[in-house]
Amino acid sequence: MPSAKPDQIILIGPKMLTRFEYARILGARALQISMGAPVLVESDEQKASETQEILPKEQGDPLLIAEKEIKNRLLPILVRRSLPNGRYQDIPLASLLKHAGRKGGELIRN
Repeated sequence: MPSAKPDQIILIGPKMLTRFEYARILGARALQISMGAPVLVESDEQKASETQEILPKEQGDPLLIAEKEIKNRLLPILVRRSLPNGRYQDIPLASLLKHAGRKGGELIRN
């Protein structure tokens, strides 16, 4: 089966991360964070404690932290795309985030 390298050609599915893959990754990472996994990005709460300023926006919300980790391409996650015949391709999340898509003529950036 094909395995993924950072600049490998995406053979299965679209070149960008789909909304379903994004939701699955976001939910899984938020669950990990809520269960005590180490955070890979500095949150606004940590910055606020350093500057003695309280920002009510984030305050340790696992979904916002997970979203920030995805946007900053910090997660070492592979997305496995499968075909009905059993073939699959593992694609690094960072390479899917490189590509932008179009929806209704407007550019979508992950």
